[in-house]
Amino acid sequence: MDLFPAYRPTVPGMQQSLVERFGDLPQVMDDATSLTFRDVDRQSAILARGLLARGLGKGARVGLLLPNGPEWATAWFAITRMGAIAVQLSTFGAARELAHVIRHADVQLLITADRFLSHDYLERLPTALPGLADSEGGRPLQLRAAPFLREIWVFGEAPAWARGDRAGLEAAAADISSETLSAVEAEVHPSDAAVMIYTSGSTSDPKAVVHSHGVVTRHSHVMSRYMTYSRGDRLLSVSPMFWVGGLCTSMLAANQSGAACVTPRTQSPADVVRTIRGCQVTHAFLAAPKARALYGVDGFDEAELRRLKPSTATQQFVYGLTPKELTPDSLGMSETFGPHSMEFAGERLPPDKTGSFGRGVRRVERKIIRAETGEELPAGELGELCVRGYSLMDGYYKRERAESFDSDGWFHTGDLCSISEDGYLFFHGRSGEMLKTSGANVSPREVELVLLEYPDIADAAVVGLPHPKMGQMVVAAVVLRPGRVMDEGKLRGWLQGQLSSFKVPKRFVPMDAAEIPRTDTGKIRKAELQARLEQLAGEAS
Repeated sequence: MDLFPAYRPTVPGMQQSLVERFGDLPQVMDDATSLTFRDVDRQSAILARGLLARGLGKGARVGLLLPNGPEWATAWFAITRMGAIAVQLSTFGAARELAHVIRHADVQLLITADRFLSHDYLERLPTALPGLADSEGGRPLQLRAAPFLREIWVFGEAPAWARGDRAGLEAAAADISSETLSAVEAEVHPSDAAVMIYTSGSTSDPKAVVHSHGVVTRHSHVMSRYMTYSRGDRLLSVSPMFWVGGLCTSMLAANQSGAACVTPRTQSPADVVRTIRGCQVTHAFLAAPKARALYGVDGFDEAELRRLKPSTATQQFVYGLTPKELTPDSLGMSETFGPHSMEFAGERLPPDKTGSFGRGVRRVERKIIRAETGEELPAGELGELCVRGYSLMDGYYKRERAESFDSDGWFHTGDLCSISEDGYLFFHGRSGEMLKTSGANVSPREVELVLLEYPDIADAAVVGLPHPKMGQMVVAAVVLRPGRVMDEGKLRGWLQGQLSSFKVPKRFVPMDAAEIPRTDTGKIRKAELQARLEQLAGEAS
């Protein structure tokens, strides 16, 4: 079965196909606005002509700092359909983080909101970019902190240093005809860069992943075939659109099937429930904890959740359709523009594949190697996962190709995995996180997953602390469920029945959820956590 789309795999080709097939159906919605596929096409065309009028062309890097919603979608389609690269900035970004991305990506033009929730970008951007506050919006910007940045457009209240607001950018479109935009779109090629997505690295500055039009359109179409969306459906997604989960597996995958992407104003349970009801949502892409959090909102109960449909095979457990142990997870990364391993919606794991992340996505190759030698390992053996195929990134921005891929085009993920004879992948952790205690290797992820099965524990993170005899001592930071207390002896005894003795943590440290340092995407910053636990150990000694 060929899962690739029939249209020319570029963003303008995709958008034209979507309008032809689904024109007057909703494409993107929030509590206040609903735009059809035809609306998004028309509005993004105006903005694209405005960008062309500002002198931008193919390969120009346009920063996008907007919250989820119709405005983000319209701006993204505008940038990519005229051949520019959408540099997707996190709305959570602090001043230092925004400064890094804007400079590193060589952003030439920035589109930003004025404010979003507690984030005031009219204050944050001048802090990030010294000299911006004293600049005149009518003149090209010249900032040492961002030497390629020439202008900023604010979709909201525009300060003196901004070139203008959304209406001003749309007004610039008058200088570029629709025929010129069509000619520009015809020159956008599947091999051209379309997006730059910054990874949420937990150990270093984020890297800029560059994906082409071919990857963006093909893989989101493939993802739509793995999911349950149909014409006219409405998917509620809380995943940020500036990351792969919100862009590929939520908005674009839904749109490719004629479904709308619906975004709540915030991720609070009350806002999510209000959006589910007000926008007549048919699917909600929610993890189990977020789904359970909805039950206490204004009469929302399990029956109302069960009315919704699971989007993917992974969601089946949330909706009570598959036992947890038979529910396949999925595994992917920014570098593969989403999942490289997953199951089609409706599939369940065979009883002997409990804990698997599924088989390989069609046309994506996977292999397991011994990292030290590059030797490919037999089925079932643990090693580093390598991937190759159509959904792989072009590379990291400002890094040579040899730094990202080996001579045969494989990307070495750093994930410790095994693959069964019949293709089911099992994830064991990150290679850099493996611990060595008394000469034995311990996967923190394996221990964490077992800890999460204990009824008193809501969350857990495992690290290794230096130890004079063991080399590293296995230590677990645990977040207890409300009303529970730590009974270390009982917990240790239970773990000894689940894990080899050397894997059982030697110390357990109860912590509040807010005390565990995380990235914006929820990944635990293990280095920071380790430093904090070392400090606590020193204070206790």
